Amino acid sequence: MTFYCGSTVPGMKTISGEDIKLTDSKMVAAFCLANPLEEPYYWFPCDFGSDGTIQYQELYENAFAECTKGKKGYIYVVEAEEDDLIPSTEIVTVSHPKNALSVTECIEIEDLYDWLMEEEDMGRFRLCFFENKSRQEKLLWDNTILRYLSKNKMMENPDCSYAKFIRDKLPVIWEKYNKLCGK
Repeated sequence: MTFYCGSTVPGMKTISGEDIKLTDSKMVAAFCLANPLEEPYYWFPCDFGSDGTIQYQELYENAFAECTKGKKGYIYVVEAEEDDLIPSTEIVTVSHPKNALSVTECIEIEDLYDWLMEEEDMGRFRLCFFENKSRQEKLLWDNTILRYLSKNKMMENPDCSYAKFIRDKLPVIWEKYNKLCGK
């Protein structure tokens, strides 16, 4: 099977290690390049539409452009069998290689925003703008983020990149989390 890995590291001939994210979706690999957080945290507001198309959900105004414009990266292609992979516990549809895998192709991306907009024009993903979200959609995403904050006890680690990102970009959610924690 063909798998993809988004990376900012140029010239890779093999990929290995638990920090490597493999997916059978070129779009998921590209969205991994858009992560504005420091590992081990991810900002990956994607889901799948009823037709199976991956959707990037803007959760604040202009989020997509902010996370993608000017970013350069590579999508590495590898061939692997399911037995060669360990499923991720963090991101659905992502696995990690058990051993080193040879790169068979490399797609160089000069500007992730431009590349993704071309992909959207071809129907390979759907961009769901913040301003088009209903109140109910926003509440569902807010609750998803609140559950993540609670599950990962972010109040105990308020200086991690995820907590800082939520405080900066989604302060209303951070305030709700504070109230849930009795602050």
